[in-house]
Amino acid sequence: MTLSNQALDQFRDAWHAAEGEDFASRLQRQSLEAIASENDALRPVLFELTNRAQSELDLHLDGETVHNHEANAESFASLVRGLADATKEVAKHLLGRQRRASTLRVLAPSPGSVRVVLKAAPPEEAPGKTAQNTRTPSVDSTSLDTVAVLLSRAQHEGASLTDDVLSGLAADLPQKAHAGLKRVARAIDEQNWDIAGELRSQHGFQPLHVSPLGAKALLRVLDERQESSDVVRLDGVIDGQRRSVGALWFTPDGAAAIEAAVPSPELMEQVVQHDAANARVRAVFDVVTIVGKGANARRRQVYTLRSIEPLPEAPTLI
Repeated sequence: MTLSNQALDQFRDAWHAAEGEDFASRLQRQSLEAIASENDALRPVLFELTNRAQSELDLHLDGETVHNHEANAESFASLVRGLADATKEVAKHLLGRQRRASTLRVLAPSPGSVRVVLKAAPPEEAPGKTAQNTRTPSVDSTSLDTVAVLLSRAQHEGASLTDDVLSGLAADLPQKAHAGLKRVARAIDEQNWDIAGELRSQHGFQPLHVSPLGAKALLRVLDERQESSDVVRLDGVIDGQRRSVGALWFTPDGAAAIEAAVPSPELMEQVVQHDAANARVRAVFDVVTIVGKGANARRRQVYTLRSIEPLPEAPTLI
C-alpha cells in the first residue's frame, strides 16, 4: 500500500508525540508499531524512528562451509573486524581526523542463524535538547552505508568484468579502509561464503548479496593503482540510477553515455530527485585513470560523481 508524504509525516508526528516513558506513550508506540507491521511503506519510517536515523547492516552467512548454523570462528572474526575497520577509516576520512573511536555496535546473533548485525549507535542526546525531526545519521552511520554499497556493487561486478563503478567507489575511499575491506573479501573467498542481507537506513531497505565471485572482484579492484585524476563538468541528462549499487548512468550533451559511481547516500538522493524531475543537469565528476595488477594490466578511466545540480531553463524568446 502506497502512502502519501503527508501520511508518512503524520506517522512521524504521532511517534514523536509518544516518545515519553509513561504508560500511555508506550501503549501508543506499540499501536504505531502494529500499524507499521501491516504496511510496507511504513516499515522504513518506523526503523528510522526507532533507530534515530542511524543505519544497520544485517548479514546472513551461508555456503558449503556453513554447517548446522556454525561457521569458522577466525574467518567470522575477520569479517566483523574488517567491516568495523573499513567503516572507522571512512569515518575518520570524512572528519579529517587521524584518530577516532568507532561507535559501531554488534547486535546479539539470532538463534539458529550464522548472522551478524552491525549498527551505528545513536548519538547521545540531552533530554529535551534535540528536536526529533532534526535527527540525522552520524558519520559512522554514513560510513556504514558507504561500505555496504561497495559490497553490494562487488557482487554486481562479479558478473561483469567491464563494469567500472566498483573501481570508482573503491578509489573514492581512503587507502586505510582498503585493508579492512580486503580482510572481509578474503574471509568470504576462503570460506566460500554466500552472504545475503539488508542495509536498513533512513533511505529505505536495500538488499545485499556477496558471493565468493563478488569477493574476488573486490580483491581485484582493491589491488588496482590510481595513475592520474582529473575533474570534468558535463551538462546532460540522467539516463538511470540504482541506489543499491551506487550507480548513475549519465548522457552528456553530444557524447556517449557513461556509468559513474555515486559515493554517498546524500548525493544519490539528489540524483534520484533530479531523475524523477526529468531535469537537465550539470554534473561534476572525478575521472581517475586506473591501472590493474599484472603484466598485461588494463588501463581505463572511471567516473565518480562529485556534485549535481539542475541547469537553469533557457530563456524564452519573444
